[in-house]
Amino acid sequence: MDKRTGRKTVGTRQPIVNVALPSYTLQEAVDFVVKIKRANNLKERTISGYIQNMNYFIEWVTERYGEITIREVTADLLREYVLWCATDKEYYAGHPFKAEYEKGKLGLSPASVNVRIRVLKTFFAVLFEEEVIDRNPAANVSLMRQDVDTVMPLSDEELRRFMKAPDQRQWAQWRDYVIMTLILDTGLRLGEICALEKPEIDFVKKSITLPASKNKNRKSRTLPLSTETARLLKQLIAETERNFDTTYVFTTNYGEQLSEKTIQKSFDNYAERAKLGRTVSPHVLRHNFATMAAENGMSIFHLQKLMGHADIATTRKYVQISEGSLAEEHKRFSPLTRLTSRKGGR
Repeated sequence: MDKRTGRKTVGTRQPIVNVALPSYTLQEAVDFVVKIKRANNLKERTISGYIQNMNYFIEWVTERYGEITIREVTADLLREYVLWCATDKEYYAGHPFKAEYEKGKLGLSPASVNVRIRVLKTFFAVLFEEEVIDRNPAANVSLMRQDVDTVMPLSDEELRRFMKAPDQRQWAQWRDYVIMTLILDTGLRLGEICALEKPEIDFVKKSITLPASKNKNRKSRTLPLSTETARLLKQLIAETERNFDTTYVFTTNYGEQLSEKTIQKSFDNYAERAKLGRTVSPHVLRHNFATMAAENGMSIFHLQKLMGHADIATTRKYVQISEGSLAEEHKRFSPLTRLTSRKGGR
């Protein structure tokens, strides 16, 4: 006799409709996603960017619709937010270091709006995968069309004027001059400069080795140093050690780790002092490094390695060949030049 005789069995399925999913507030949903990202070992800098951009969205929603749950967010609501960012958001509102003439403009650039859209897409994709929501409202929200990155490097003359702007009799300004030199020699990112520590510099081999934990692509990277840059770094470290006990190469007047905001503010002041008529960021000097290296004959593959790019397409975006260099190359390689030179030789 079957021991299961008389026991309850399941035959035809009877689905339960509208199984209740957890109904998080927007902030609870952000905390949930952040916990997952940290468990996936995402860099804190990236996580901070997620939090900041989601806080922008939460602030906007709360001002207009009060507190809502994550399941009340729709594609229409997200598109309304995107439209507001593109047309009505005050540019640089509350920015501590931007000049007043740069503020007040309405509407973020397509690139800035797309940063926010990408964060929203990532955020809601995680919630959908984790079954916190039963539909992804960001799935069909498109990125804005934007022009190709056109960050223009400084001309040689502008670069000379900019690098003469720091008063090297003042320690902090001389330190900034060393930073300028280091970027132009290595193409280091601003964040990498602020985090640079003395053990990462080899003065015998004249190189900097950044551990994988400090690189965007999570791969260690070794950068050669010119003799002049190595000399300046050695001198800066010696002067810093005379006053402070720190492992960081670049510090404030108080021996604290230098922040990105402090460097950017200083660069803005130097650009104004040099009367360049434009803003200059460390990122612009990184473009200068890439462009000048390419114009001097460095291969795109070596440049990609030095700049720490996972995708060579990113490296290509940094290279803005000058009109003068383009004209010289055209003169060298134009088929017409070759034909006319042969004709003249007959």
